[in-house]
Amino acid sequence: MPAQAAWTSAWKVSASGWTADDSPRVSVDRQGDALQVWRACDPSTPSCYYQIQSRTKRADGTAGSIRNLSPLGASVSWPEVDSDDTGDAAVAWEQDGHVVGRRVSASGSLVGSTQKLSTSAPATNPVVAVSPGGTALVAWSESRGGSWYAVARRLKLDGTVGSAITLGSGSAEKPGIGVDRNGHFVVAWVQGSTVVAKRITPDSVSSTKVLTSSIASYAGFGMVRVGVDRDGDAVISYRSGGGTRPQVWASRWSRTGTLGSPLRISSATDNVGVHHALSTDLDGDSMLVWTRWNSNSRLEMLGRHLSATGTRGTTTVLGLNDRPDIALDDDGDGMLVYQTPSSPYSAQQVGARLISRSGSFGSAKTLTSDGRVPQVDARPSYRFTALWQQVSYPYSINAIAGP
Repeated sequence: MPAQAAWTSAWKVSASGWTADDSPRVSVDRQGDALQVWRACDPSTPSCYYQIQSRTKRADGTAGSIRNLSPLGASVSWPEVDSDDTGDAAVAWEQDGHVVGRRVSASGSLVGSTQKLSTSAPATNPVVAVSPGGTALVAWSESRGGSWYAVARRLKLDGTVGSAITLGSGSAEKPGIGVDRNGHFVVAWVQGSTVVAKRITPDSVSSTKVLTSSIASYAGFGMVRVGVDRDGDAVISYRSGGGTRPQVWASRWSRTGTLGSPLRISSATDNVGVHHALSTDLDGDSMLVWTRWNSNSRLEMLGRHLSATGTRGTTTVLGLNDRPDIALDDDGDGMLVYQTPSSPYSAQQVGARLISRSGSFGSAKTLTSDGRVPQVDARPSYRFTALWQQVSYPYSINAIAGP
């Protein structure tokens, strides 16, 4: 691994005079330009009215202007972002009970108007992926007549939208999404007591693939994550809440339709926590990081490599940390970010570890002593942008790039 000597100084992303909250997101394009999005509050308004805001930071260090993606309102939350190869991005979030979206150009300017994507309310938990050529797919959960459905919709480069795609019955759990280099998407979600997935190409939607039938006794799934390699082979991870104790699993679903048996990622004796993270490189190798409650009732973080052939690596214990996020570059070099300590609202430190393409973790580096809920994304070759929310007032969003 390169020495950790090339980190930039941390910089303030959000605007002075505003406060932010715990939902920052970042997407890095193949030139290394980063788009950061977050929910910001205008403290001069009654009860703190919010907007979704964005800002670009170019690979040369130049920062763009802060843009307001949404109108100022009381019910605006949970933005998600992804970018195409050249930096044209799509952002989706919840607004007034619906899922909405907007395109942001590579220059950071807004494209078109905010588009309502959901067909019914309440709609919640959007996720977004953007193909190399720029077509975005947003997926979410929405309630229709008292029943939950998984729904998806394209958000095009010019800011217009395609028809809504009802994927199937679902739940209020957040779906997972990924896209390959050919622009074929994989969406996975919780359906009843199973986890299911579909592939969406420019001209077709596959039949539903049930991933968890062999572990049906572990009813109560959630925290679905999707990683896709260059050709469309997918790794789908999820947390089971039933059985003897909560566990983290992964299913491999090849582009030809072959489904492997679920792989137990956590130990059978682990009592896993809520959060886990997954990232997959272009060759199909993945890293997974999760948490478990140890014998002292403290959350500790663990990680392991999952090869493109389904071989599970050795589990590494990574300290008393929580809220992991991972990004791998094209070749599988990566970065893990996390918050410390593990209590969700008392975290005062954000740390990072580099990850080798063979799956080993580097030494811990403190990115800030005043931060929580970190996120990270990667350039094609070994450089990363991490951001977090400051814990102390005014809760600003801050970022750093390296190494």
